[in-house]
Amino acid sequence: MLEVINYNQEEYGFPSLLVLGCFDALHKGHVELLKKAKLQAKINGLDLGVMLFAEGKGGKLIYTYEERLELLKEFNVKFILKIDFSDEFKQITAAQFLQTIDEKINIKGLMSGKDFRFGAGAKGKSATLKSYADNDDNGVWYTAVKDVMYKDEKISTTLIKSLLENGEISVANDLLGRNYSVTGKVESGASRGGKVIGYPTVNVAYPEKKVSVKYGVYSVICKIGENSYKGIANYGARPTFDEETPVLEAYIDGFEGELYGEEVTIEFVEYIRDIIKFENAEALKEQLDKDILKIRQSDD
Repeated sequence: MLEVINYNQEEYGFPSLLVLGCFDALHKGHVELLKKAKLQAKINGLDLGVMLFAEGKGGKLIYTYEERLELLKEFNVKFILKIDFSDEFKQITAAQFLQTIDEKINIKGLMSGKDFRFGAGAKGKSATLKSYADNDDNGVWYTAVKDVMYKDEKISTTLIKSLLENGEISVANDLLGRNYSVTGKVESGASRGGKVIGYPTVNVAYPEKKVSVKYGVYSVICKIGENSYKGIANYGARPTFDEETPVLEAYIDGFEGELYGEEVTIEFVEYIRDIIKFENAEALKEQLDKDILKIRQSDD
């Protein structure tokens, strides 16, 4: 189980390798860094720790704090250095930050991406960490890991957020190394899916903290407990029924039963089409027939 060390409040005494970064997306670039850190921690007999901003650095999150903790387990991380990106923290200089973690954590090694910035005004960088490690009095070593590129651009949280918001879900998934997903409780809806259209659906609460995908219709994978089902999901308005409030509504192919109040995870696989206002429910059903046939044929 991961131990959480709150910045400048708690201590960690076992000799450690601390990985510095934001890690708000845990994309392929982060994974490359964490894999190397996991190996270095094992070689040097150190506990592996990872710095995390609990609520990110502002704006919507690709992964919530809880989701990131779960994803980090595969790297044999022993502890999290949890930081709140508060106004007070923003004023801490790079030197003060390094001094604080040295006082509270038994650091033997530091690792980061080459583009990592820290401290007030983001003045701390890879060269700052190298100089810190080169000072024998500090007793640490430092390794920087090269950026992972997509075409001519560095894989970054900003890039992935843009892809998600523009409906380029398959590219975003590739850069993340996994399907983008949301987990939420099933809420009561208009109850027209099965009765009016012929396809029973579930309404899943889209977490407020999470980056919103582009409004549209998606092929999805729905995870209910240990089981996974293919499906289609509409995220956005429902203009055929004159409803403009955005809703995440999914048809789970092959599932039967009630899910009200249960947690469901929806993984976005592919953007199928824009949301369209149909003349009536029958016309909508005809389109859904085509959408569902498409996801079923993807098995072939």
